Amino acid sequence: MQPKTLIPKFWRRHEDGGDAGEHATQTEVPVNKSNTRAAEGFSGPQGNLLSYQDIYHAAGILSPRSGYGVGKVVEMLNSERIRDLSKEIQRASVLMALDAAGTPVDELLRDATRRQQALDCYEEGQRKQLEEFEACKTKENAEIQAEMERLTAHYGERIQENRDQVAREKEALRNWQMAKQHESQRIAEVIELCAKQPAASESALSATAGAQSGTARGSGGRPS
Repeated sequence: MQPKTLIPKFWRRHEDGGDAGEHATQTEVPVNKSNTRAAEGFSGPQGNLLSYQDIYHAAGILSPRSGYGVGKVVEMLNSERIRDLSKEIQRASVLMALDAAGTPVDELLRDATRRQQALDCYEEGQRKQLEEFEACKTKENAEIQAEMERLTAHYGERIQENRDQVAREKEALRNWQMAKQHESQRIAEVIELCAKQPAASESALSATAGAQSGTARGSGGRPS
């Protein structure tokens, strides 16, 4: 299913490349192809908005044959001859120029209205596209955040498991060291006992020999 185009449809700009072209045909296409791509893929903001003239061309707005459209009047008002004059004099000058060119005021106003509507329509389309683009990126950021939290929890569990393993190994070593201390004490007692045994035996033998010698001497002084 193709996504709906977010921007309003305008008319394709005319191939003649200018405002002149009274018989140019008007065909509906999206204003900006890059906008359609952004709406479909949300690969990134377009960043290159259309110029005013491109918008007018895309909307099929051509300058009147007399040449007195909004652009021409704007040029007149900005000219050195009348730009510093009062509004009434400026208005009279514009009306005189239009009358001389055979351009009705209503035609000029219709041209101005169409241009303003084209600009407003394009702006609204860009605003809607930006809102959808922002919503898409916000959703993407939320998914990234959730993935980060999932990974953080996963690796946090692995880190804690490693710590628990180290703690168990330390506890096992401490228990072994306590048992080893008890065993070493028992071994030391045996060593101490066995190391003193030869000296005690020799003393006992000497005492026994001395007793026997005294007995013998006593027996030799008396007649048997």
